[in-house]
Amino acid sequence: MDLSPPEPKLAPPGAGIPIHHKLFLRWFVIRFVANRTHSEVSKKRFERSTQKILSELENIPLEKLSKKVLVPPQMGLEDSSRFWSIQMTLEHLCIVGRQVCLGIEGLQVGQIPTAEADTAAVKPLGTQEFSQTLRDYKKFAEEDFYKMKLEGLNSSLRYKHPWFGPMNAKQWYWLLPIHQNIHLQQIRKIKEGLS
Repeated sequence: MDLSPPEPKLAPPGAGIPIHHKLFLRWFVIRFVANRTHSEVSKKRFERSTQKILSELENIPLEKLSKKVLVPPQMGLEDSSRFWSIQMTLEHLCIVGRQVCLGIEGLQVGQIPTAEADTAAVKPLGTQEFSQTLRDYKKFAEEDFYKMKLEGLNSSLRYKHPWFGPMNAKQWYWLLPIHQNIHLQQIRKIKEGLS
């Protein structure tokens, strides 16, 4: 007998966020927050969010880490991403994090990524064992992230984010801890649903 929760009816992957959220991010947050945040501040925020995510995983029974939970709508989270497990959330952080790091490294050396950034293309499959996902996340957050150099983040080249619009390397670097914090809140909501 299947005891898994029924799949809720949600917007399709890549449907995006409400237009007023998108406009706020594009015309206020990028211009007045991302541009004015020093890269060292972004780095420290990333480190703090990583530690918070890892501490949230403690004492959760292994069988619950792959259980999907429908979380309430939250700022910066697509509707299609609201019915994930903790494993899927970590898998997504790895996918996005590695792609953003590669994009930043490209912008730093004068190369704009050729593929279009697409939120539908970075959804997790949810088929991986949690232990492997956790290893992947730790490798990304504790090793791969630190391969990026802070020099050259002020490159004038821009690569378009589907919600934020064209962003330079510094703005993409700023986005990494912001993205992690969005999913930290999601993990906390999933945990509430698990209990």
